[in-house]
Amino acid sequence: MLMTSLLLGLFVLLAGCYGVLYCIGRLRANARIISAAYGVYGLQVIVAAAVVLLAPIGAWWKLLIAVSCAVYLPIPPATWGYLERLHQPAKPYP
Repeated sequence: MLMTSLLLGLFVLLAGCYGVLYCIGRLRANARIISAAYGVYGLQVIVAAAVVLLAPIGAWWKLLIAVSCAVYLPIPPATWGYLERLHQPAKPYP
């Protein structure tokens, strides 16, 4: 149970680091930081695979971890795009 708790904590930590690094990379227009964000996401995938393969939890929970990991990939880019559109100056009506 301790291993499962540690893996799930690391899973959540990596998810947060991916989002923060992605946003910092876009804010500073720094491709290296964005690449680091995707590297952190890769580590999150590895941790999710470890949970699915090694943790003594039910199949439903393993499915939830796998799906949430897959769904999390597009969230920071989609959120950033939304924020860019939201903060663009309004175009005057013709």
